[in-house]
Amino acid sequence: MVVTLFSAAFSINSVAQEQSQTLILVGSELTTCTSAKLNNCQKEAAIDGKSHNLYTVNDSQIKNITQHWPNNNIEAKTAVLKTLKAIQSKSSNSVSKTDLLWLWRDINNQQLESLTQQEYNFVLDMLEVPLLNKNGERLKEQVNTDFNIEVATNNILQFVSGSLKVNNAKPTMLAITASSRDPYESADVAQSLLAQSNISTQWLALTPALAKAITSNSCDELPALRNTLMNVYNREAIYPEYTKAEYALCKSGTNTLVSLIKNSTGVMFNSGNAALTHKVLFDQNNNPYPWTQALQTRPVIVGEGAGAAIQSKVTGMLTNTTSLEALRKSETNANANAGGLASFNFGVIDTQFSEQNRTFRLAATLNKNEVKNTKTEIKHGFGIDENTALVVIKSPEGSLMTVIGKSGVVHLTEQGKPLADSNNYRYSYWPASSVIDITNNTFTLSERTIEQALPAIKIPPLPVQRFSSILTNSKLRSLTQAMCLSQEQSAVAQQDEFIISLTATSDTQYHRVNAKEFGCALSNLELVIKSI
Repeated sequence: MVVTLFSAAFSINSVAQEQSQTLILVGSELTTCTSAKLNNCQKEAAIDGKSHNLYTVNDSQIKNITQHWPNNNIEAKTAVLKTLKAIQSKSSNSVSKTDLLWLWRDINNQQLESLTQQEYNFVLDMLEVPLLNKNGERLKEQVNTDFNIEVATNNILQFVSGSLKVNNAKPTMLAITASSRDPYESADVAQSLLAQSNISTQWLALTPALAKAITSNSCDELPALRNTLMNVYNREAIYPEYTKAEYALCKSGTNTLVSLIKNSTGVMFNSGNAALTHKVLFDQNNNPYPWTQALQTRPVIVGEGAGAAIQSKVTGMLTNTTSLEALRKSETNANANAGGLASFNFGVIDTQFSEQNRTFRLAATLNKNEVKNTKTEIKHGFGIDENTALVVIKSPEGSLMTVIGKSGVVHLTEQGKPLADSNNYRYSYWPASSVIDITNNTFTLSERTIEQALPAIKIPPLPVQRFSSILTNSKLRSLTQAMCLSQEQSAVAQQDEFIISLTATSDTQYHRVNAKEFGCALSNLELVIKSI
């Protein structure tokens, strides 16, 4: 499969080395078998390594929490200390996070629920202790991709490995975990993902704290900056090698950091919170850091989840809202901001797309042309499903896209200006193994993909009914796939007070690209939303 995709993807190049950049944008955190996530592993997998974080409630921990309480909420502090002493009297052993929280709930669940996010993170971080092996060394979370239960993960990792090796016989990858609240905790897996492909991967200690410290010559303030900028505490006690690497990188200076990035073949951004990643790309005035361009121009860029979304030039409008909320608020992208890496310059990206029913929150970003603080116009939306990657291959001869992994990618464009009572869009779905041609900022399923499509299958026509609760349980994807397979010309669905009409026009095409569950490609299905 990977060989076929490479031959398709690089067909526009006479020489593969002429390719200037490959983006591999994954719609979620990759489902990977690790010692801490055995549910992602085949049944026979046995992986030695860290399986959970460890917590202890003792006099020393309680004293530290008393002395370093992060805010002025004395009432919460007093209540927490009382609960911790009660926990200490019940259990003197080190416990997992789950067990600790159960002990806490048994004593005072209401008090646990009343903690602010800052207070909760502070207490848990301060109670955490290192998990050590018999030699007194920190036990690391281990990865074994051979046991991955999700085949799509391995397909994507193989494509990443192949892309790196096309660019360099001995490629190097830098793993950036800034999307995590605790980037040090995420570092073990991030730098091990490609180990079985023999790709040399190094964790890059590019955290919000490091970005601030290295540019303000305040490396000795790193522990305090972790507290204030990242809401993490006590990390030097849990991940000493990573906090030392962060300090050393800070001391080496900005030029060294830029050189380190420029000498790498690729960079990988992890999943989590895109707003945190923004903090390592841009300063508080939204100006790019000295190393941002170096990141933007790596030959290979991989992003998982938030790490994929941050590749778009425009970010910020796709958080903390659902499709239904976006429809009800008639949200435009007025809260969108320039602030992504802009390695992906074709439109805006959303992730976990079909699974989280995000079509109409992405649609909401297309309802207003110009984004504040930038002259960028949002005309195209791209929604990437979980364990699926949208691959963009740029070369001097032009660019193209392909889709790899489990499911597919939605392409959404606005059809005409929004009306008072309705919004009209064009909806396309590109399944895995689709190749998409890009011409003058238009995106079409390649003739090669169409020629290699499977024969249509005979299935019964859709029942004549209004499909309810369409924005739940990935129903919109299921309905559009059923339309594609049955060559249906129209369907009507509903979610609460909204009616969604799906209509095939003269521009609509259906092609069965692969035999998987979501293997039918739709091009330019008309999608109209009206409120009742």
